[in-house]
Amino acid sequence: MANIVSSLTQKRYLQGRAYIVNELTDIFCIGAMNIDRIFQLKAPLLNYTSNPVNSTITVGGVARNVAENLGRMELSVSLLSLAGSDADFEEIKTVTQPFVNLDHVKTLENHNTSSYTAILGENGQMEVAFADMEICDQMNGEWVSSYQLPIQNCQLIAMDLNLNKSGVQQVIHLAKKQKIPLVVIPVSGPKMNHLPEDLSGITWLVVNQDESEEFFKRKVENENDFLHLAHLWIEKGVENVIITRGTNQLLYVNKAKKNTYFQPPRNPNVIDVTGAGDSFVAGLIYGLKKAYPPNEAIHYGITNSYYTVQSASTVRQNLQAHLFEQERQTIGNCEIH
Repeated sequence: MANIVSSLTQKRYLQGRAYIVNELTDIFCIGAMNIDRIFQLKAPLLNYTSNPVNSTITVGGVARNVAENLGRMELSVSLLSLAGSDADFEEIKTVTQPFVNLDHVKTLENHNTSSYTAILGENGQMEVAFADMEICDQMNGEWVSSYQLPIQNCQLIAMDLNLNKSGVQQVIHLAKKQKIPLVVIPVSGPKMNHLPEDLSGITWLVVNQDESEEFFKRKVENENDFLHLAHLWIEKGVENVIITRGTNQLLYVNKAKKNTYFQPPRNPNVIDVTGAGDSFVAGLIYGLKKAYPPNEAIHYGITNSYYTVQSASTVRQNLQAHLFEQERQTIGNCEIH
């Protein structure tokens, strides 16, 4: 009996000497959620007056997008984030709550829910954009520590870099201490400075070439430079790194510095690439949670991204676990070597 209790405690099914059963969430997604507003001009922009536009409003945020993908894949997932007590958060709840546990989202008075507003010209190119992400500054180490118990009881963590540096460091510390697999999604080049120097504790890093160049202050001139960037991530302590570069070959390197390239299939039906990266990460996590080998989990990431860009939605509305398994078979083998 003692051996059974010890095993369950190590696996975080039990806590403390009273043997209290923990309420487990398989996956914790930590980071941003926001409202995206896109206004496309019908005529050239005129200053100091109203301009006719077509507008769309969607729910976004990297951690939230990954969480909704995973929830639609029928995995147990919670979102840890911050919101304002406003209509934007109510909209996010309406879209997200059917698939994601939002019990750990805290609302802050005198703060707005994160939002992104873009003005597009008649040709679809961005003319100006506004990002109100100030609430993310509150995602610090103290905030993360206040959720230590539910975090340490999960089976996998996915974190975006909208947390400030102390928050990122605390999540990495908890994951390393509790031996919880941690997947990190950088978000953008400017957010790369939220990463600490020591990256041990990060199980998977899914990053693009530009973000890697920004972090290491190195420009890729050839394929050897690209490979070297991946090896630098491993030397920093990351166990597995995937570097993407749009529709070109992506590179996977593990802690033994074994290199594998994958060529995503050409997609003739692209509607909107928004959410491609988030859906890739969610597909990867799905594969990892199903205990597939890393190379096969990457194929699930490629599959989800391939079908997401064929949808006008950031998270495709037809995503279901059994259909996703069928879709994986249609993609075939993307591994190069």
